[in-house]
Amino acid sequence: MKKTTTGSMLVMAALLIASGALSACNYLAPASYILEGTGTTPAEHTLDQVETLVFVDDATNVLPRTLLRSALATDISNDLMARMLVSGTVSPNDAMAMVRSRERNGRRMSIEAIASEVGVTQLVFLEMESFSLTERQYIPRPNASCFVKVLCMTRGERVYPADALGDQGGRRISVTMREIPPETMRSASGRRQAQMALAADLAGEVAKLFYDHETKELGENLGIK
Repeated sequence: MKKTTTGSMLVMAALLIASGALSACNYLAPASYILEGTGTTPAEHTLDQVETLVFVDDATNVLPRTLLRSALATDISNDLMARMLVSGTVSPNDAMAMVRSRERNGRRMSIEAIASEVGVTQLVFLEMESFSLTERQYIPRPNASCFVKVLCMTRGERVYPADALGDQGGRRISVTMREIPPETMRSASGRRQAQMALAADLAGEVAKLFYDHETKELGENLGIK
């Protein structure tokens, strides 16, 4: 087995310095990244330990299936509970069913009415912006975005984000997955699986707003998965 001695390492270092390789910033940055890691991103908001509803609003019907609304809200709810970020959650499916039964003739329930009806004082509200399996209409790269806000019903106000961000007054979250194999797009089952994976990714990013988490790795979404 070939061994590297201290003497040979010193010679190699001297040669690198002489050639200027150690002075190039583009070499030092990746080395620093490898040695130090990516770091931690702190939570943007701490949720109250109360019964909470996660509700997804898709007024413009960007989600191709109602099931995706349920999956998105349920994934977030389960994540919040698993990490003990709230004391309890109301079933998103039950809340959606209640809203469907109450909304008639184009009349929509207000956020306050929804929270009151299901008996929660804290509501994590998502407003969908986009949801697509392709980028620029032809690249098979799933992407989605939404606006997130947290409402405290006892105070009757939005508590997160503290300041309005954009017209929707919410924190914009977007995700872009790696390119998926073209053959995935050719079958209905393949597209459904990709949609569920995209919804899960978006749910994960929304939940991260409420707990400290590892910063996303460099190049994590590059290439074909």
